[in-house]
Amino acid sequence: MKTLLKSLLAFVLFFVVAQSQAQISVGGGLWYGSDISSIGISVNGKYAFNEKWSAAPAFTYFLEKDYVKWSALDFDANYAITDIENVGSLYGIGGLSVTFWKVDFGDTFGMGDYGIDLDASGSDVGVNLGLGLNVMASEKLAIAPEIKYTISDGGYLRIGAKILFGL
Repeated sequence: MKTLLKSLLAFVLFFVVAQSQAQISVGGGLWYGSDISSIGISVNGKYAFNEKWSAAPAFTYFLEKDYVKWSALDFDANYAITDIENVGSLYGIGGLSVTFWKVDFGDTFGMGDYGIDLDASGSDVGVNLGLGLNVMASEKLAIAPEIKYTISDGGYLRIGAKILFGL
């Protein structure tokens, strides 16, 4: 019975991987976070379920500013709204975001000798809403400018673009 289940699982995984080769894209991006006031670099993925729906996970690391480090982990879904002639396809963005922050003063104020810890960290869970434009530069290369707002306790707007390579 275990051998049958393993064989069935292997067959299903082989079928899914064989069918999904053209549906998976990976790449990177560059962003600006409004309330974070810093530039972010992202690693992005995309899995197209069909012509309308796709999953788009991403991780963005924002450059340190004023002793604060930010990063965001996004679990977004994209829905194709319409095709714009000679440009690309407009899509809506919705999903969950976990934004991480860390304040690290180190020994900036010379208080390390006195046992005073001026470091703090935390995270906020929020909802992403936005719009993007998928512009096909070639058969396997897409450029996708996006604008999205993360609704949370520390909400912020992100404007940027990502480049995705089809596998």
